[in-house]
Amino acid sequence: MEKGAHPHFKPGLTTWILTSLVLGISCGLFFGELCAPLKTVGEIFIGLLQMTVLPYITLSLILNLGRISIRQTRHMALTVVSLMLILWCIGLFTVCLMSLSFPFWQKGAFFSTSIIEGPQTESLYDLFIPANPFFSLANNAVPAVVLFSIGVGIALSTLPKREQLLAPLSVAVNALMKLNRFVVHLSPFGVFAIVAYAVGTLPFEKFGLLQAYLITYTVATLILTVGILPMLISICTPVRYWDALRVSQPAVIAAFVLSSTFAVLPIIVESAREILERYKLEKDETGGSPDVLIPLVFPFPDLGRIVGLIFIPFSAWFYGSSLMPDQYPKFLALGMAGSFAKPAVTIPWLLDLMHIPHDIFQLYLAVGVYTTRLGDALRSVYLFSFAILTAASLSGTLKVQWKRFFVYTTLSLVMAGIVIASIHTVLEYTFKNLYQSKAMIADRQLLFPGVKETILKASAPNPDPIQPGETRIDRIRKRGKIRLGFDAKRLPFSYFNDRGELVGFDIDMAHRLALDLGVDIEFVPFTPQTLVKQLNADHFDLAMSGLEGTIERATAFPVADSYMDVTLAMVLHDYRKVEFLEFEKLRHSPDLKIAVVANSFFDEKAHTFFPNASFVSINSEEDFFEEKADGADLLVTSAEAGAAWTLLYPEFSVINPLKKNVKVPMYYLGAHDIEFEEFMEVWLELKKKEGVFDELYNYWILGKDIKDAEPRWSIIRNVLQWVD
Repeated sequence: MEKGAHPHFKPGLTTWILTSLVLGISCGLFFGELCAPLKTVGEIFIGLLQMTVLPYITLSLILNLGRISIRQTRHMALTVVSLMLILWCIGLFTVCLMSLSFPFWQKGAFFSTSIIEGPQTESLYDLFIPANPFFSLANNAVPAVVLFSIGVGIALSTLPKREQLLAPLSVAVNALMKLNRFVVHLSPFGVFAIVAYAVGTLPFEKFGLLQAYLITYTVATLILTVGILPMLISICTPVRYWDALRVSQPAVIAAFVLSSTFAVLPIIVESAREILERYKLEKDETGGSPDVLIPLVFPFPDLGRIVGLIFIPFSAWFYGSSLMPDQYPKFLALGMAGSFAKPAVTIPWLLDLMHIPHDIFQLYLAVGVYTTRLGDALRSVYLFSFAILTAASLSGTLKVQWKRFFVYTTLSLVMAGIVIASIHTVLEYTFKNLYQSKAMIADRQLLFPGVKETILKASAPNPDPIQPGETRIDRIRKRGKIRLGFDAKRLPFSYFNDRGELVGFDIDMAHRLALDLGVDIEFVPFTPQTLVKQLNADHFDLAMSGLEGTIERATAFPVADSYMDVTLAMVLHDYRKVEFLEFEKLRHSPDLKIAVVANSFFDEKAHTFFPNASFVSINSEEDFFEEKADGADLLVTSAEAGAAWTLLYPEFSVINPLKKNVKVPMYYLGAHDIEFEEFMEVWLELKKKEGVFDELYNYWILGKDIKDAEPRWSIIRNVLQWVD
């Protein structure tokens, strides 16, 4: 007797995607950076997914809104707004709740890059106004496309013979869905390529400093994705919790892997439609189709962006000044308003408004490769849940099951409390010391230490005066030493690092100069106020400490050609940057108090830009940062120097509110000696041609690491050692 035939297991799309996800992770860990070529495969797949999305949104909205009446449209709009507000409140409550994860401790140090970039902007007009629908379609301006489609759909619903257009539109929408389904079936290949590339090339070290934020944001996303939102569907509709969770999985996984909710919109629509059809929650005449609801709500703030606001309480905690309870209403209101824009615009804006140092935004961008994916995954569940709840409400099948509501709410709050307490404990005892790192500028060492150096504690004339008929170069070579003047408070040109070593851009150049001359160095201290007097008294052969040209210096001493141009800028507290958006008006205010280093170029120039301000002369930029500038509002200096100081004082920020960059030439100053002047001009030109200036500029000014980065860890390289 033959045994009964057993049905063969046929894996679904979710199984294939999960399998390719695991294989991609394994491949990335094994091959490491050798997976880099797979990036192209992933980009091709994402492009194929996206090619149908905007046409689908446009035609689907026009089709489905064109089918219903104006009265139904009004009813749908009221329901949509009400449910959006409820879901937004859930997101804001989650942000407040998860902020309790951060324990209290004293302020820690922080490092950032030393290049200052202007704030990002985006054109709200181009984003929301479809002045040219074809431009909006070509530039993926989804809000503008949605607005255009809603307008056409509503207009179409008022026409008597609209069926003549609706029929071909329906065919076109079905064709786009069929094409998208074909591309979706290629997901396992695309997911494998994207994950393998990401895991193989991801710089894990950049995640270290933001572990608290990453853990908290991940937990918040998981609580909402697998807990709150599926439970909310189960409480308000007949849909079972496990069905809601299972059906939404393909869209969540795809959005996380692809880092694009936009690309998986058709998958989200299909998932929502599957639930609605299975539980018979949708009625055709209500207009509550996922084809309408999901594109309709897509341009508005979502839970992914709202929960991402937890970065602001984290940043405040990071700097030792956690947000107080009375600050949360302002933060939540501003954060909700900012959620209409992209996080890259909203986060810096909120940091400024909440008086939080802006520097941490650089690390926010560095870990965006992970957090953006979390946000997209949460956004996909939000859209899925919104479509089901709205469709159920419009069809009259939405009914709150209060017993289940109280049980699920109690269970959720208890679990959230346990999780928050656990994170709080872990951060308190495990990661606390991670945030006490020294600022990057304080740990820098010389790139070209090549000669013996002596650092004098006090300045004095050269013990060997130049004899009649002797040139400066003759004396330098006879003594075997060159005396170079330095100012130890001229970051990043000359300063003492944490090891007590004299370092900086010009100190590196000094070592190269001495090496080329074949002599040792005697470093002699000076200040801007005593520089001219010391040069006249032959205290040193050359002053090398980031000196700007001034009228006094130009008339008193010859200078070699400028070796660098820096940018005139201002430094002020981070939270005051907003005040200087109207710079042209503010700079004429008589209430401004400006700090300038005495006898510097900026001392001369600042009076031009601030004609009515009062000025405070200080000995060095450090006086301003140490609050020794008589309450000055801002410091006028160079962007390069100001950025270096803000690495040590991250509560300050560099701004350049001028309409154009004002370049300031930098010089090395020496006493009169024609032969030495000619030598310096030739030497500086040679160093520029050799690329020495570019290398030092990248290292000291831009903060780049000159050393070649180590290849990412991989099994094939670090364990098996099959490749170098």
